[in-house]
Amino acid sequence: MNFQQLRSIREAVRRQFNLTEVANALYTSQPGVSRQIRELEEELGVEIFERYGKRLTGLTEPGREIVRIVERLLLEAENLRQAGDEFAG
Repeated sequence: MNFQQLRSIREAVRRQFNLTEVANALYTSQPGVSRQIRELEEELGVEIFERYGKRLTGLTEPGREIVRIVERLLLEAENLRQAGDEFAG
């Protein structure tokens, strides 16, 4: 599990599951975003997103909980960076 995977999950939800827009927002490729999502799903052993063919169409029930946790993790990571900046400054 890494921050790029977590950001990919968060951005997929924010951008209505449009992975091209996610890739643009994260300055990466659409296949790279797909890989990040797939690898996290494999690591967790659950599907986070509902799919129609290759397209993401929504969140699964476990996906809704995972997204809530991802949001908290990324917020706390930002808080940690800010705390470091305050003490280093």
